[in-house]
Order: sequence, then C-alpha cells, then structure tokens
Amino acid sequence: MKRTLAGVVATMLAAGGMLVATAAPASAHTPRVEDTCSSLEVNLTQYNGAGVTVTIDGKNVADENFRRSWQHTFQLDGKSGHTWTVDVDAHDGNQFDWSDSGRTEPCTPTTPPQGTEVQVGIYLYPKLDKDKPAAWENSGKQQLLGTTPLTLPEEELTNDEHWYTELPETDALDDIDLCTGWGIQQDLVRGGPDDYTMPETITYPDGSSMDGHLVDWQHQELSDFGIELPGAEDCTTPPVPETPDVEEPQVVVPQAPVPVEVCGADSSDVILPADTEDVTYLTTEQGVLAVPGEGRTFGDDLGGYTRTEAGEVLFPITELLPSAEDCELVPGDIGAVCVGDTPYLDYGVSLPEGVEADGDTPLTITFLHPDGGEDYVATDQPLEGQLLWPGASDTAPKQWPGWEQQDDGSYTETDGNYAWTRDGVQVLFEVNPDYSTVVEYPEASTECANPVGVGGADVDVVADDDDVPPAETAEQADELPKTGATVGVFAGLAALLLVGGGVLFWLRRRIQH
Repeated sequence: MKRTLAGVVATMLAAGGMLVATAAPASAHTPRVEDTCSSLEVNLTQYNGAGVTVTIDGKNVADENFRRSWQHTFQLDGKSGHTWTVDVDAHDGNQFDWSDSGRTEPCTPTTPPQGTEVQVGIYLYPKLDKDKPAAWENSGKQQLLGTTPLTLPEEELTNDEHWYTELPETDALDDIDLCTGWGIQQDLVRGGPDDYTMPETITYPDGSSMDGHLVDWQHQELSDFGIELPGAEDCTTPPVPETPDVEEPQVVVPQAPVPVEVCGADSSDVILPADTEDVTYLTTEQGVLAVPGEGRTFGDDLGGYTRTEAGEVLFPITELLPSAEDCELVPGDIGAVCVGDTPYLDYGVSLPEGVEADGDTPLTITFLHPDGGEDYVATDQPLEGQLLWPGASDTAPKQWPGWEQQDDGSYTETDGNYAWTRDGVQVLFEVNPDYSTVVEYPEASTECANPVGVGGADVDVVADDDDVPPAETAEQADELPKTGATVGVFAGLAALLLVGGGVLFWLRRRIQH
C-alpha cells in the first residue's frame, strides 16, 4: 500500500513538473498595486492576454481585457478612506489568476471634535427651467454625489463652514448635457451614518424634511464649484458627423491541434499549432484556446473548435487525449487455481496499443477489501503469472486464508488472515491503465482451499454483486473460469473411467476362461 501511495505521489510530482515546465513563459506575470490616501495605481506587465476588474468603494471603475500590459492610476478623495479590489483573470490558465484588495486611510486624519453628529450631503439635479436660478422649486430629480459625516457643536450647525466647496470626485458630469441647466443642493442632517442613511435620490417636493433630520440646506450653481458652463453659442445643435467607413475584420479559421495518443497524458502534453498573424494559441486545463489576431475574427466555421458561453473559441481537452476506455488494461485469463494444496491467483493482462511497460515487472495487483479495510497489495509483478493467494503459504507451516494454526498443529477458522478474500474478492490490476475483476476463491476440498480434512465443502462461494454489475459478472464467468473447481471435477471423471476400465477387463477374462 505504501509503495502504491509512493508511486501515486511520484506520478503527481512528475505531472506537476511537466505543468511547471509548460507554464514557464507565464511565470513572469508581474501584477503590482500601490495605494496612497489620494490614489490607487495598478500596473500589470508580462501577460499573454488577461482581463482586469477594478472596484473602488463597491463600484466597478474598470473592466477591460488587455494583451501584454495594463497601467492606470485612479484618483481618490483624500478626505475619507476607500476600499478597493483588483482582480486579474489570466487567459493562459486559472493558476495565474491574481487578486488583491485593501483600504486607504484619509490623508489628514483628525480627532473628531465633541458635539452633535451630523452629515452633509451634496446632490446634483437638472433644473426644471434652465434659465432660472437653482432652487428647491426649480429642482428635478436629485442624485446624491457624496456625504461627509461631521461632529459639530450645536451652535455651529447653521454656519457656512461645513458645506462642500468642491464637488466630490465623480463621473456624474460625464453623462449629462450642461446646456440643459443643472443645480446643486447641499443638506445638513442631524445624525451620523449609523443613525440615518441619506437617500440616494430626492424628487421635488417629496423628502423635503429628510424624515425630520434636516437642519440646514442651500442651493448653488455648478459654476460656484468651478465648473465651466458652455455659452449659448456652444449649445446649438451640432451637425451630425458622417460615420467613417470601418474596415470589416478578416474572417479566419483556427487550426485544430493534433490529438495525443499516449495514455496518461494531460493538457501539458498537447502540441499547439504554430502561431500566425491570424491566430495565436494558448493551452488551458479545459483545452486549446484560439485567439484571433488584430483585424481578424472567427466566423461560423471554427475548424473543430467550440464557442463557449464566455465567447472564447476552445478545442476541448477531452477530444485531444485518449479516453479512459482506450487506456484500460486488456485482460486475459484470470482466476483462482490450486497448485497442490496451495491456492494461487492465476492471471494474464496486456497493455493497450501504444503503451509501453517500464521494465519487466510493472504490474501492481491489489485485492480490494470489500468493507473499506486495508487492501492487500503486491507490487513489481510481471504482466502474467501466478501470485500466492493472500494469507496462504506454500511452505511449512502451511497456511490458508481464514484459518490459523494452533500450537498443537490443528487449524481453527478465523475472521483474520485475509478471510475476506474468500468471498468473491475484487482484484485490481494497474500499470498506468488499470483493469479490475471479481475472482472466486477455489472451492473447499480435501486437496485445496482449506487445511487438509478441515472445512470440506461447507464453504459457500458467492460473487460480490456490489462490486461488479450482474451483466459484467456473467460475462466474466464465461471468460474467466474458476479453475480450482474444474480440477476437482476432472479428477473425479478420471477416477470413474479407471474403475470402469478395470471392470470391463475382469469380465472379459472370465468369459475367455
């Protein structure tokens, strides 16, 4: 058992070494993230195709694909801390995916003064009449741009020192038409974030009291915050530009990789087609990924590849490696036999086509314990031969499975000494491919299976139907005769023939005389 585990570990280490060797070019992936109180810098280099997602304060600020490298700096409001997450999805294997996250601190943290907890919220809204000043009665639907929690003495709640003098960092202005007229409202409410959550939107005239938390407010023009507004001449309807002709991408067909015919191979053994300016190829655990070159695209003819739900063009790994059925051991005659009074496993297996054995004794034979106990394992066996049955001995003192010899030389039946191998035990044959079958222990007789003169034919022999389906058991019964029982039948027939011959000879002598 230990040698089998050691073999499995060695195989896994070897496969791991092949994966590392294959993935060597991707080991130079260099993701780097640096944050300060006012910025987040992301620098990704040495990739072979990847996707990057950046989230700041729960908001997705970047979701892009890139080929070799990607750099970007995000400016942060230094008045407060911010949480951030960077996720990289490498296209050359999930093992190269990378993620990092963190939180920035305010640039100038201060000890909060004693007093009343309040919040200042700033809202952007379209004016109902762009030619009138900003006011509650001229307010369309308001959108919250940001909040600032403060602790103020009660007597300072109505002064003007707590209002925003600059707009918080926002991309809200990128999506609006400044020519239509916009206003700003700031609200001071009693209660910190744990006591009151300022609404994300406000529609005039609802919500004017902020549920009784509103203390002070003011309306302002965008120009009060340094936003340059367009003049009348800039707000005329511009002519629609002509749509430039865009060159259609060239449709290309990816080349299918050559299937691997060696049993035990994995994705690292697949040989990729040569990269061209039309298509580049990457190996993944799921198969071979085809990526169209610049100005190229794939059409309906994918050359044997399939298009995944994510839109990737993949040649499945299952179509490139030998199937489990192709890599099974090929069984010959397998059964239990008696040599004299000693039980043996008589077997013969051969390797599937194209598989070569490593040495003359590559086979491991395992008697599988039916109840999950410790198996009986014999390593370094030839592909055909005879193996002494577990618990048996062909030298003095003789032993049989399920029996133990006492001090006076007699034998008593026991649950130990591999007694579990006597009742239709399943035997597994392994090299690199494997094969298993149920083998019946020889029927008890005076010649074999039990100590001489002990047990007799009282031992029941039953196939383990839980391990082998009934149809397979019947088929194996035709292919794999239990030769231990057959020897007893032939010996009986031979004895009858000898006795009959003697009687005929005696009668003939009497007639002649």
